[in-house]
Amino acid sequence: MGFSPAQWSRYVLPLPHELRFEGEVVLPPAQVGLRLRAGAGPAERQAAAELEALFQRQAGCRPQGAGFEILLGVADAQGQVERWRLAGAGRLAGLPNREQAYLIEPLGKEGLVLAGGGPAGVYYAALTLAQLLSPVLDAGQVHIPLVEVVDWPDLEERGLWNFPQPTEWIPWLSSIKLNYGKMADTRLQPVVRGRPNHALIDLDLLKESRQRAFNYVPYIVHLNFLHDRGLFAAYPELAGVGDGALAGRYAAHKAGNQHRAPCASQPLLVQILAEWLEDLASQGALEVSCWLSERPAQCGCAPCTAVGQFVLEARAFVAAWQRARAAHPALRIRLFLSTTTAEGDHRILAETPPEVRIERCCATELERVACTPRDLFSNPLFDHWAGLNRWLASYDVPLTANAAVDTPEFKLPESSAHRVRDYVRQLLRRGYRGGYGMMAWDGLAREICDFNIHALAEWAWNAGGRSEEEFAASWATRQGWPDPDGFAAWAGLVGPLEFDLYDAEFPVCYSSGRAAQMVREHCRPVLGEGMFRYFADPEDFGRKRQVCARALDLARGWADPGPALETGVVGSYLDLAEALFWVAEAIALGAYANAKEQEVLRSRLQALRRAGEANAGAIRAWRSNLGPEPWHFRVHDAIDATQRTVGQICTYAEGRYLYLLEGSSPGGYRHLAGSNTEGAKPLEITT
Repeated sequence: MGFSPAQWSRYVLPLPHELRFEGEVVLPPAQVGLRLRAGAGPAERQAAAELEALFQRQAGCRPQGAGFEILLGVADAQGQVERWRLAGAGRLAGLPNREQAYLIEPLGKEGLVLAGGGPAGVYYAALTLAQLLSPVLDAGQVHIPLVEVVDWPDLEERGLWNFPQPTEWIPWLSSIKLNYGKMADTRLQPVVRGRPNHALIDLDLLKESRQRAFNYVPYIVHLNFLHDRGLFAAYPELAGVGDGALAGRYAAHKAGNQHRAPCASQPLLVQILAEWLEDLASQGALEVSCWLSERPAQCGCAPCTAVGQFVLEARAFVAAWQRARAAHPALRIRLFLSTTTAEGDHRILAETPPEVRIERCCATELERVACTPRDLFSNPLFDHWAGLNRWLASYDVPLTANAAVDTPEFKLPESSAHRVRDYVRQLLRRGYRGGYGMMAWDGLAREICDFNIHALAEWAWNAGGRSEEEFAASWATRQGWPDPDGFAAWAGLVGPLEFDLYDAEFPVCYSSGRAAQMVREHCRPVLGEGMFRYFADPEDFGRKRQVCARALDLARGWADPGPALETGVVGSYLDLAEALFWVAEAIALGAYANAKEQEVLRSRLQALRRAGEANAGAIRAWRSNLGPEPWHFRVHDAIDATQRTVGQICTYAEGRYLYLLEGSSPGGYRHLAGSNTEGAKPLEITT
């Protein structure tokens, strides 16, 4: 056999639910034939095209032979594809997410049948076979595994909120069975008073995405952003009344408009939304994502305050959709609820028709429940409706360091399959139907997030399949990594450390000012809480550092410096966390009435400074490896957050408590004369 079953299965990602190898057939590629069932649709034809492209790319021929037949098609009601009745036909009809489910069965040693419960299932069956063939296909011969596969996705929708270059990314995301993305290039045309409203979408890209079983959904942007499309210039009467209608902006936006929400009680808003929906549907859109105002806001007029901003916005979208369905009965919508408030959600869920899908994002901190060893995510309201089979999706799968656009979302290394698997499994337990990740930036998105995007693909499809290390070995094998097992061991060490750091809000606790505030207010740091959530005791800093050292030892010998540099960033955050803990502890408990106590504090502050410098250097080294300046501002934000926090803490402490020591202040001024510091020696920082 070309590979052992274990070796072969490493090339398949996500791992199928059931995969059995019954042997192999070895023959020249030109003897392989590929045939579609009669009446095959676009997704089935795309499935065949991708297998053909693989043969042409790696073997230099098209699969048109008669020695071994690969038959593709949707199974009929009797479980047949053409004349072949499937042994697993009875199971196919009852698999979860049947439209995407598929079977692969050998036809003796003469062929394989790839059968889907729907066109998407055929496409996914072809992707699985292509992954199996890719390492064993060349111009001389092909090893075709005689496999039995029964497979389906656990989450109905899996994908990303935002991604660059959709013409490149949609084929890539589809190739690992991700099937959802926000149509970022949806263009709502400027509003002109008295004229019908229009929107533009890329029809070719929409068609291509459907062929790849990818749901590329256009959207109507947050209603508090519609001033950008000239809504209030055209219809001043639709501007929300009073300062309460100002939704504000995220800290990450740094500057700009305060985003006034509309007066949502006016029928005119329904008309405008309906025109956009009708225009999108007329271009072929089957579904539109409808975004309520992004942040807390309330129009101050009497009709709006009598009901509530978000309930009225949801009603406006539903009414507009019902109007649009008169001409486009197949049109669906999904409501994207406000990202940072739960205001009105109970009413929206209760009164919105059940066929309207519900999306949530930036709800991580609204739903986090402290639990050891890992926090739970729960929302009794949404979980109740999910349990009643209401269609719900979350955009909060942690692909990036901070995993939400309502934070600065620093551009930092993260390869924690552990975080992704934990969150996806929790979504499934809660009954959610969709799980997506967020990126608020595009440059180098794939280079930074590739590993975690694959992790989302892995466990959103098969949550009970591989372990984190097995997944990492599969990813590394498919990437051509020279030592997949070594990479898997490294990922198994680094992943939990990154889980500990980023889920405890490093470095957001720096950028938000909470770390410096803790010191200024003499709050004693509590291990197991807040930014020290995943540090059990003072010795835990050292234990985690030892794990980091083992990971670094693994990574140092590799030609690719990326893992070693990422480990350096992780280690620097561990050092920063420990130094911050001991400074905060010292400030909270110390009196500093003598030189010895002040020397201890100065040593702790020096350790904090060293950790801050090392952290900035580690981030710069990691980012420099990816490419030269100019870097995305979010990289510099991460460095600035550390430097600002360390500077603020040291300035505060030195200016107040080191009055008996000379040369301790940032300004270099002399301290009180007559202090008895002769013979004072720096004290070793101990835990």
